[in-house]
Amino acid sequence: MVYWKGTSEVKKIRNYLFFPTFILFSFAFFSSAHACTIWAATGESVKEKGSIIAKNRDNLPHLYTILKAVFPEKGFGFFGIFDIEADGYVTAGINEKGLVVVNASANSVPAKKRHVATEDLTERLLTSFDSVKSLLAERDIFRKSHPAIYIIGDASSVASIEVAPGGKISVTTKEKGVLAFTNHYTDNKLFRANERLSSSSFMRLNRINQLMTEQATPFTLKDFIRFSNDTNGGAGGALWRVGALPGKIRTLASWIVSMPPKGPPELYVKLVNPDEPEIVHRLRLDSLFWEQQKNLTTVSGEGVNEEKPDGNGKELMYGHLTDER
Repeated sequence: MVYWKGTSEVKKIRNYLFFPTFILFSFAFFSSAHACTIWAATGESVKEKGSIIAKNRDNLPHLYTILKAVFPEKGFGFFGIFDIEADGYVTAGINEKGLVVVNASANSVPAKKRHVATEDLTERLLTSFDSVKSLLAERDIFRKSHPAIYIIGDASSVASIEVAPGGKISVTTKEKGVLAFTNHYTDNKLFRANERLSSSSFMRLNRINQLMTEQATPFTLKDFIRFSNDTNGGAGGALWRVGALPGKIRTLASWIVSMPPKGPPELYVKLVNPDEPEIVHRLRLDSLFWEQQKNLTTVSGEGVNEEKPDGNGKELMYGHLTDER
């Protein structure tokens, strides 16, 4: 078994663990509602090889997150988590070809420069591309995006795309190693685009990097689930945030996909919606799963699926899964 700890990959991570101390004296910090942590591992860094990609979604506790399948008239179908109250956009998803896309807000950019989206780019990526390679062949698509941070991945590689104002982008591709981001740019070429910085963003980036650095063996899905549930670091630095006070930012969802070199992906999703018990979904995204999604949905005139009601009038959103309450 090939272990990855001690490589240049880990040295780079360790450098980040000390970076925020200097930053504290250089910038004014702020608190933002749209906070997320995204991370990934691929190749030798994964026990079964392949890739694992994760996102913890943080926002205000009154917001509602749903799981939904989308099958456009043209393009690939996908399954993802949607923020149905803030902007209705997909925040993490996987398409039927095995491409995963997760995103994080670039909150270090002022809102007036950041809130310029004219489409859901994450949905466009999921419906238009079947692999990391095919997507990055048209990476200029990101130059028209609003400022944001993306991790994309398939079973053979992962990549990050940091999108700054003015169409500036930084792309990092890995066939082995790890990636991790929160809500600010880490590439030196884009660092000046961080006009304001969140202490929580640095604390959470330090925490996920610390957890990955301390791991002595290649990662498993179970490891990533453990990371996503980590509550160390307090209200601002924990990866799973419970909210220091009522109405404060907390973690609303966790999305983790394991993609082996052969065989179907495995998806873990945890949702915490207002006035509802926490629920965990574990899905095996094989051909049966995608057939079920198509059977459970119809295509609307706008090319977006609508859920078919069952015989009792209930909306069916997905099948072929196990719920844990």
